[in-house]
Amino acid sequence: MKKWKNSTLISIATTALHLIILAHSASSSQYTPCPNSCSGNGKCTTPWGVCSCFTGFTGTDCSLRTCPLGPAWSDSATADDSAHGSAECSNRGKCDRNTGRCSCESMFEGSACERLACPNACSGRGRCLSSKALARMQDPGVLRKASGCTSTEICNDGGCTVRNYGACSEVNVYETPWEADHFFGCLCDEGYAGYDCSIRTCAMGDDPLTGSQNNEVQLLQCHADFGTFTLSFKRETTALISVDASVTDVTNAINALASLEGQQPKVAVSWTGGVGVCISSGNNIQVTFLQDFGDLPLLIPDGTNLGQTSGSDTPLITAQKVVTGDKESDICSNHGTCDEEKGICQCLDDWMTSDGYGNAGTRGDCGYRSTGTTSTCPGEPACLGHGTCLGPPTYRCACEAGRSGPDCSLIDCPTGKSWFSFPTAENAAHSEAVCSDMGICNRNTGQCECTSGFEGAGCQYLTCQQDCHGNGQCLSMATLAQINEVNGDPTPYSYGSDPNNSLTWDSDQVFGCHCSDNFEGYNCNLKSCPKGDDPNTQHQHNEIQQLSCTDSNDAGSFQLSFRGQSASVDATDTAADLETALNGLSTTEMVSVSYADPTIYAGAPSLGPDALQLCRASEGLINIEFMAPTGDVPEISVTNSVGIDGALTMTTTQDGTKEYITCSGRGLCNHSSGLCDCFPGYASSDGQGNIGSRRDCGAKNPYAFDS
Repeated sequence: MKKWKNSTLISIATTALHLIILAHSASSSQYTPCPNSCSGNGKCTTPWGVCSCFTGFTGTDCSLRTCPLGPAWSDSATADDSAHGSAECSNRGKCDRNTGRCSCESMFEGSACERLACPNACSGRGRCLSSKALARMQDPGVLRKASGCTSTEICNDGGCTVRNYGACSEVNVYETPWEADHFFGCLCDEGYAGYDCSIRTCAMGDDPLTGSQNNEVQLLQCHADFGTFTLSFKRETTALISVDASVTDVTNAINALASLEGQQPKVAVSWTGGVGVCISSGNNIQVTFLQDFGDLPLLIPDGTNLGQTSGSDTPLITAQKVVTGDKESDICSNHGTCDEEKGICQCLDDWMTSDGYGNAGTRGDCGYRSTGTTSTCPGEPACLGHGTCLGPPTYRCACEAGRSGPDCSLIDCPTGKSWFSFPTAENAAHSEAVCSDMGICNRNTGQCECTSGFEGAGCQYLTCQQDCHGNGQCLSMATLAQINEVNGDPTPYSYGSDPNNSLTWDSDQVFGCHCSDNFEGYNCNLKSCPKGDDPNTQHQHNEIQQLSCTDSNDAGSFQLSFRGQSASVDATDTAADLETALNGLSTTEMVSVSYADPTIYAGAPSLGPDALQLCRASEGLINIEFMAPTGDVPEISVTNSVGIDGALTMTTTQDGTKEYITCSGRGLCNHSSGLCDCFPGYASSDGQGNIGSRRDCGAKNPYAFDS
């Protein structure tokens, strides 16, 4: 039996170990296991070992949960006047990566924080509605005040054989704007007001010192000899009224409406065309409003159930104004102020509740002078020195700007575009309102007390949480659009530049965070981690761009700009000078600059006098290779050329195809520290797959197998 020497055994063992390593390396080049086997929440794609996560999971090893998406309350525009794209937690909440649930900011709710909650739950005195739903609650009578509800609206054909009373009840829809389903507010019950329905309203009434004014009179015309109809006022509808109803019957039906103000009787009804309210040839019915003053909404008729015995006659009921009311409908009849905690008028001396006509009554409106006569304006001095007394017979104060009330004692608060209001046209809302309908006006100080999350003198700004944690700027949607970037390149858009575009009403009201470098998240509270190329993916390239410059006098200069930063360059600079200049820009990270002609380099023999210059009389070609960032980057732009007498261009000769992803796709980002937690077998790289100092998990650890 042959004996082996120790040296031979050592040689055989070493060879075997090399074979094992080579076999491992060969297998690794063909297939790399996915990190943590994708945590069981994804599919491992071959050959590079990249996880494709199942729905609801994210992270390079699919160990993290995604959170629900909603339209972003604030973000950067993606085109002119186009914003509010989908975002996790709607950019108003923090995503819990362990549970996949959003932790919403105060005032926001829903699984994706996609709804602005009703303030204080409307204090239990109103309905919480979306902007879309609020639009449907608008009083059609307000929209029909001028046009009426006539055969023009009701009849669908020339002979009026087809009638649509619903046309008179149509209101402005609010469906297209981005926030229609997401912004919720309060529609207060009768007797309450304010953004959260916490204010008690007081009685309105006519000022008895102003004369020669009229009550409102509306005219109904009813053509029918059988059936019933109804009338609606301020969205309250009467009981069914028969065609043979008497004046008393119709009066009682209208007076029973809760939407009418004041004491009974609230309306007076009259006609001359017959005993019943409707006749075949048409009856003219006048409705005079006795307790609701001013320019009132229209009574909306519904004659769907009316009929005519004669087939040649058309059953129809219409409504229009014949006298528009011009009496005041002032708070406390302009002779008192409203106690908004109690909803009771605090009348001036000698004034008391009236009947609406200057006599004692039960309206609660300060419209009755109980003693003496009026010979001066209220206040001492008159109008408290904050207005002009108009003298007899009204003795009303014309208050200076910023003051109101019967004696100019109340200080007005700033106004702004309303956050929650009835639309004024199709898909158009947000008219001016005190405290922007998101705060309570303190009439003693003239200052708005805004609800949580809203700021500004008029509560006109939806602001950033904790001022972006000091790691960014809180900017309006309009400004965010102007500083927008695409692939790191400044790409400004306009948002809200057209004041007539109702869809961008929020351009100067909604604010969001623009994070400083190395921070991210909707409120800039997350530290960013290094990015790099996945070391496992192969057959990829760095981006190479080529500068071509022809200049014969060596006196020119120009600038190179990349992702919003610029470097000044002289025609006589060398490739080394350009590399230094470009690497001085924070947006480039690391580039390598060389001459396209490999025979040109510092110290090369037989070089011409301008061979090392960027610009040459016979054209200089310079290659700029991006070592970081890897991937497809924007092309460097050439600007501010001075004195270059030939061609000056920049061309991409090789697109970057490498990844540029967080932790190089081989680790997870710790957003508290901004450091990558690399998976076993990976370490910090130089950006090109070698061990380096980028802390990006972009290099394979030479001392451990991939796992």
